[in-house]
Amino acid sequence: MLRASFNEGEMSRRARVDRTPEQKLEIVLEGLKSGNFAETCRWYEIGPNLYYRWKDEALQGASSALGGRSAAA
Repeated sequence: MLRASFNEGEMSRRARVDRTPEQKLEIVLEGLKSGNFAETCRWYEIGPNLYYRWKDEALQGASSALGGRSAAA
């Protein structure tokens, strides 16, 4: 998958970056810590939808790792 952008009337493409699960978690945690998801997305050149998907997956994984208990338990 390539991201297209327009630069002086010409289309340029940036190659897709495959990130490890550890890198994805680091990006998610940085966004949560700063509270500025848009800035985190711009810094790592990812779309907000991708960030939120990674965040949801990370939180689901954390919940499973902790036994799937609710916060009230």
